[in-house]
Amino acid sequence: MSLSDIPPSGAKHGPEGSPLPEKKLVSWKEIAAYLGREVRTVQRWEKTEDLPVRRHEHTKKSTVYAYPSELDDWVKKRQPVDDPEADAAFVPEPDVDAPAEDEIVDNVSQGAVGKGANEIDRPAPHEPEKHAPSTGKRLILWLIAAAILCAGGYKAYKQFQANALTHDNVRLVVLPFANLTGDANQEYLSAGLTDVITTQLGRLDPQHLRVIAPTSAKAMAGRPVAEIRRTLNVQYVLEGSVQRVKNQIRIDIRLIQASDEAQAGSDSFTRDLNDFLQVESDVSDSIAHKLIATLPVASKALSPPGAVTAEAARKSSDAFLRGEILWTGRGDLRKSIALFEEAIQENPYNAQAYAGLARATAIIGQVPNDGMLPQDAKPKARSAAQRALELDSRLAEAHAVLGNVAMSYDWDLPTAEREFKTALDLNPNYSTTHEWYAHLLMVEGRYDEALAESSHVLELDPDTLLFKAVRAEILYYARRYDEAVDEASGVLKLHPDFVLASYWMGCAYREKKMYPEAIDAFARARKMTGDYPFMVMAYGHAQAIAGNAVEARKALNTLTQMQHSRIVPDLYLAAIHVGLGEKDQAFRLLESSYQKRIDRLVYLKVEPMADPIRSDPRFTQLLAKITPQ
Repeated sequence: MSLSDIPPSGAKHGPEGSPLPEKKLVSWKEIAAYLGREVRTVQRWEKTEDLPVRRHEHTKKSTVYAYPSELDDWVKKRQPVDDPEADAAFVPEPDVDAPAEDEIVDNVSQGAVGKGANEIDRPAPHEPEKHAPSTGKRLILWLIAAAILCAGGYKAYKQFQANALTHDNVRLVVLPFANLTGDANQEYLSAGLTDVITTQLGRLDPQHLRVIAPTSAKAMAGRPVAEIRRTLNVQYVLEGSVQRVKNQIRIDIRLIQASDEAQAGSDSFTRDLNDFLQVESDVSDSIAHKLIATLPVASKALSPPGAVTAEAARKSSDAFLRGEILWTGRGDLRKSIALFEEAIQENPYNAQAYAGLARATAIIGQVPNDGMLPQDAKPKARSAAQRALELDSRLAEAHAVLGNVAMSYDWDLPTAEREFKTALDLNPNYSTTHEWYAHLLMVEGRYDEALAESSHVLELDPDTLLFKAVRAEILYYARRYDEAVDEASGVLKLHPDFVLASYWMGCAYREKKMYPEAIDAFARARKMTGDYPFMVMAYGHAQAIAGNAVEARKALNTLTQMQHSRIVPDLYLAAIHVGLGEKDQAFRLLESSYQKRIDRLVYLKVEPMADPIRSDPRFTQLLAKITPQ
């Protein structure tokens, strides 16, 4: 969407084509928000580009105002280009948010009675305030307006936007949108729409609005509002549905106040059926255009006017949504990478697609996924994240990937921490950043901080099993083995097939010298994963330190054979040799792993499995290369 595509704010046309009186924009802030630019930029445009801004002089101060239709004409003719250097050099004038009292008198004298061109919407001094919505409701309604924009509901945006943003910290959950199309093949569309709205709401004002992650929201689908409130500790619930009406898609949304289950707002709107996938494009473009002056949305995230056709944007949106769904469930990282690449091919200005590609590529190239060599995966992930930030400098997901790469590939922990903190500042609601930051903290031995970070993750996303496993992992590295067993056991009681819980429980049992229990846990993990190399390693190492050398060498031979057909890091073989007491073979394989930049080496400083070789000078030398002081 280009600037010229923005509809006039409230402008209508009569039968003869002549405009009816339109409500004017009465401050620099409103003008900037309408044009999707910073106040400094539109003030510069007035001085250098003849932006049609009018001024009204008063005895006490001067105010500015503009008409949307005139701004639209100017945009169409000028097609303005951003110039950050010129903006930085420009000295802005103070903004005046409301007209002076003498202007109100002028408006009335000009015949502006009722809702006309120059009306100023102000409550009468004697108007009671008891009808004003609660602070939390005003915040939610204002933010939901932006989500409605993602489905093309500009009318709804104007309806909700009057409820101003406040500084409360409230929690919202977006329940999975019901698919009422009658076509099971369209399920991914309603699921994708839910994820996009959740993501965009989480980005709008992350300091004051906490949005529950889609995985936890999905677990609450169909539950009573009272139960959702208790389980997720939310103040508001947003639910919606998508259904087909002839050749159109109808989208209905409803905002519920969780405390009393009262309806806090609702709306419904339709789109052409063949244009439904443009929803995601509407999210990025409409929110950026309308809210950039108020919210931290980078204007660079917008595609240059005319750079991408509507059809290409639609295809890019479709591919991105499919890739995002696969990423969220970690179902098929290779396919998600292919879909993100397809989205980028269709629309090279799709910043979120670059960030998605960066995320998926980063984790497929590390233990235990082992889907790509680190030398191939990590530089590609870094490049994609950097491109995402060129398009949208405030994209938290991209900064999180740069932190991941700095930690797991560069082994540059200070840089990793800076990137993670930047990502958290930009979007405290992004749970993956909290998870990755917790890993950095455990690598540095800052276990209490890591546990606190894992608590943040579970607060945002209490039903994602991966994040529950992270807590058991931290306790293992902190050598609090009883607590690690308890944490993992609690997860397994509810989800007996969750392989990572079995793995970390086995690790804790092993360090407690409860070898039969450890071997049993690793054997179950092998079975659940179909002999995933990482689990074969854990099983073989446990057998070795338990004194079962024959079983350990069988596992070692299995891994060696696997190396002919898939990626099996030498680090796995090294671990079994450590268990067998074969230090020379272990260090040879550890050096090979160092040369290949295997990410898990960064954990050696705190890894209990490395204790038998920790006093060896070769270990000290290796550690100095990985994490220099």
